[in-house]
Parts: sequence; C-alpha cells; structure tokens
Amino acid sequence: MSDSVRLWRVLVKAATLFVLFNVLWYAAQPLDWLNRLSVYGVLFPPRERFPFAEFPEVSYAVTVNSLEQLFASHAIARPKAADEFRVVMLGDSAIWGYLLRADQTQAACINALELRTEDGRRVRAYNLGYPTLTVIKDFLILRRALVYQSDLIIWSTSLASLYPSDQLDFPLILAHREEVSALQAQYAFKLDQYPLPSRAWQERTFFGQRRDIADWLRHQLYAPAWASTRIDHVLPRFVAPHPVNLLPDDNVLSVNVLRLREAGKIAPEDLNFDVLKAGVELAAAQGVPTVLVNEPIYRNESHPLRYNTYYPRWAYDGYRVAFQQVAEREGWRYFDLWDAVPPDQFTDTDFHMTPSANCAYAEQLIYLALDEQLP
Repeated sequence: MSDSVRLWRVLVKAATLFVLFNVLWYAAQPLDWLNRLSVYGVLFPPRERFPFAEFPEVSYAVTVNSLEQLFASHAIARPKAADEFRVVMLGDSAIWGYLLRADQTQAACINALELRTEDGRRVRAYNLGYPTLTVIKDFLILRRALVYQSDLIIWSTSLASLYPSDQLDFPLILAHREEVSALQAQYAFKLDQYPLPSRAWQERTFFGQRRDIADWLRHQLYAPAWASTRIDHVLPRFVAPHPVNLLPDDNVLSVNVLRLREAGKIAPEDLNFDVLKAGVELAAAQGVPTVLVNEPIYRNESHPLRYNTYYPRWAYDGYRVAFQQVAEREGWRYFDLWDAVPPDQFTDTDFHMTPSANCAYAEQLIYLALDEQLP
C-alpha cells in the first residue's frame, strides 16, 4: 500500500470520527450539563459578581454568556444559612460596579453594614447586576435567582432599561433565545426586536460551540488568580469624565428609534413596564417581595433641554410620571431615587458613581427597602 493511500485512509477515518463526534455532541448537548459545573465554590471561592471582562488577561475574568455557568460560579449558589436574609440586587452596570472593585459595589457596601432583620437574620446582599441596559436580561436573571431561596428582590432600572427597541440585541440574551421565545409566547411583551433569529443547526455542534467551550474552560482557569487577588475588573489609571457640555437638542440617546404613541410625550405603554410586571408577579407567586428603584443619574442642572447625554428633560420627566402611575396602579413598592446622588459624584457615564457615593447610596437604599418590607 502506497503512502498516499495510507494518508487518504487516515484522513477519511479522521473526518468520519469528527463527523460522528459532532453528531453525538449535537444529540447530547453536553455543554448544557457542563455549564452547570464550576470550580468556584468547590475548589476556589465563588465569584461575588458575574464575570464581565474587557481585558481578561489582567482582570482574571472572561465574559461568559451562559446564565447557568454565571450562577454556578456565584456566591448565591452556596447553601443558604439558617439565619440568612437573602437580598438579590438586579440591574445594569451601576449595580454590577463598573469602575469599582468587587468590595465597592452596592451589594458589598450593604454587606459591610452587617445588618440584621428584626427577627435576627443576617442581611446578605448578592450582586446579580450585569452591564447592559435591558429589563429582559434582568428578568432572565430573576427567574434563576428565585431558585436560590431569595427573600427580597431590589430591581434597579432607568429609562434606557425600558426601551422596547433596545431589549434583545445583546450576546447574553441571544444565547438564551429559546427561553426568550418561550417567555414571549407566555407574556406577549412589547419587544420591537422580536422575533430573534433562529439558531442555526451548526451552533449546536461541537465545532459551532467551540468558543463557548473555550470560554467555560478559561473561566475555570482564572479561578486561582481570582482567589489569590480578588481582582475581577481592571480599573484604568485614567477615566474620561462623563460629558458635561451637552448638545443643544432634546433627542433620546438610543441605539434604535424609540417609538412613541404621541410625539414628545412618554406614556406607560411606550415602555417595557410589562416586563417589570411579569417579574414582580413571578417573585410574588413564590412569596418573594420586590422593590423597584429608579436609579440615580447625573443631572446637568443648568442645561435647558437635557439632564445628561442619555436623557432630554421632556423624556425623563415623562418617564418618571409614567413609572409612578404604573407603580400606583399595580401596587408596586417603588422608590424614585433619581436625584439621590450629587451630580459631582458620577464618574465616566451618567449612571456610574464614585466608590464613596456608591456606598452612601447603597446604605440609603437598603434601609428604605428593609423598612418597606420588614415588620
């Protein structure tokens, strides 16, 4: 037998095994099982916040798009102590703690207070924020948080979190498109970006999931570095301040056009309060109360048309009125804390606060939430 024939036989066998392996992978979908396994909380300490990394090699974290893996790696996956009162904090990058160390986030600041409920339980806050402005993402996280014996949900939002035109175009949400489709069939949310593109069959093969597998593995390999340094987010030496010289217009900053029933006026039906309602009712059905919060924003107090880069005055004022109307109609526990932080205490964007302001605000927030919930 010639060398060329032997080579072709080897190549054919290799191709056959590769195809067979992908067929078996496609049928079994072991990545779903793999994403429920983590070295965090077993061999190494669990993460205090979901990994989200722009520079993985120096922040000892990699962005993972599986919510199952995010939860498996998180401190909330630990067994609940008998004397623990679990507070779940949902929201965007302000809750996650962009430009803050893990021990400077709102959840960490609350835990440092060492509060106890009137019945003696230790208040333990869990940072389940994630850096995207979308309440659909929060709803996906809330559904899983309820599995971990949550006692209270604090759900922080802003106007941009409720745009129906900007809810779905994020990797974390696209990775759970089947779940989103099932929720949409159940609730009929107002989502301008729905339906999502169907998942190609190649995406369910080993070859199609190789990036997800690599991210899962890298996430596990960063565990020793995280355990020894507790670094999970690189803080740059220079932070560009948020814009203060605002454009002389009154347009809403949005990736896609915000469709309004009446030009120049925000109505409750224009925003995704329907997602908030679904989340509040789902938690209530399991005996878990929810506190809704309109989170603080930077405010330019002298500009005639705008509060900040994101929000013209007409839109944000209308949103606040709409939120209050819906909260009263639905009987929600709601706090409008949009001006709870001085304007000079914001950093790179209209939502991110300095460490000291973040902790001061977190203390105010938890006392409000506990006074609302506890006897």
